[in-house]
This record gives sequence, structure tokens and C-alpha cells, in this order.
Amino acid sequence: MSSAIQTQVNQVAQAVSFLRAVLEEDRMDDLADALAKAQAALDQMNSYPGGVEQLKKDISLLDEHLKTEIEEKLQKAGVDHQINGELIKLAMQKNAALQAFMAQQSDSATYSSSGSIPNLTGGVLSRKV
Repeated sequence: MSSAIQTQVNQVAQAVSFLRAVLEEDRMDDLADALAKAQAALDQMNSYPGGVEQLKKDISLLDEHLKTEIEEKLQKAGVDHQINGELIKLAMQKNAALQAFMAQQSDSATYSSSGSIPNLTGGVLSRKV
């Protein structure tokens, strides 16, 4: 029982840590793989026989040294998971900013010299603006 718990906790801790490293180093080529590994490890933990509550009970029954080791790994994985969420938010903001910047750089983002709006049929600005 304890080796199954250790294996699952190790897989989750490693997957979440790998995802954090990928996000911190901005290695977008590895992102899909890291996300898939983290999701698979979390899904496996969630499918523990008896659910997460049973997992907690089983961890509490382990000898003190092993219990402490597992709890430390879970705590570190929790911190990594929170940081991953923040890094993903930052990456999304960066992506949105880059898209906005690129859109502003295109020819269609500005008005023509005649006052019309490119790509808009009949497009003269309203005088009410």
C-alpha cells in the first residue's frame, strides 16, 4: 500500500515540478507534454481507490518518517501548482499583449489618408464621433 502511495505522490510531484520548469524557462515546445503529464498524474491520484479522502486516511496510517516525506512532497507540489497557475496567467497576458501589438502594426489597424477605414465598405468615419 505504501509503495503505491509513494509512487503516485512521486509522479504528481515530478509532473508538477516539470511543468513549472517548462513554464519558468518559457519552453513552449515542451508545454503540451508537460501539461499532459501533470494532468495524467493528477487524474491517477484522483482515481485512487476510495477517492482522495481515502488517500488522506491511508497516508495518515503510514509510519511517521514516510508520512512526513509524502506530506513534504505534496506540500511542494501544491506550491508548484499555485506558481504554475500564476505563470500560465502571465503567459496568457503576454500572448494577449503580443497579439494586440501585432494587430496595431498591421496596415489595416490604421485609417487611410482619405479618412476611410480600410476593409470597411463605404467606410468614412461618422462626423458624430
